[in-house]
Amino acid sequence: MIINNVELPDIDVSDALVMENYEAAHDKVAKKMNNLDVNGKRRSELLRIQCEAVFEFFEDVFGEGTAKKVFGESVNLTTCLNAYEAVVIEVNNLEKKVAGQYKAKFGNRQQRRNQNKGKKKKHYNNRPQLVNKS
Repeated sequence: MIINNVELPDIDVSDALVMENYEAAHDKVAKKMNNLDVNGKRRSELLRIQCEAVFEFFEDVFGEGTAKKVFGESVNLTTCLNAYEAVVIEVNNLEKKVAGQYKAKFGNRQQRRNQNKGKKKKHYNNRPQLVNKS
């Protein structure tokens, strides 16, 4: 994926450990944004705090030094939020793509049910039958 003209590796949405790391970083950003204490702080401080939350997200997800590559010396909230949103959108698109691949391979369960509707099922009984000797 390309964020702010920097190529970053795609997030492997089918890897549980990678997704746990992504989700934890995502939750961390949300928590910092929601718990932002605006009382007594200058606007510049608030901007920096929010940008630092996004910088940490990039460091946690893509590795150390990534925030510096993506943002340089800029501490611009619009740039940070746009980059963060681009990653979230890209991950959502990758998840849809992977889900489509799995669906194509394994089919839709409901479609298989509809195809078999009305057909008699073959039941195999492996229990021995009692024979009546009269």
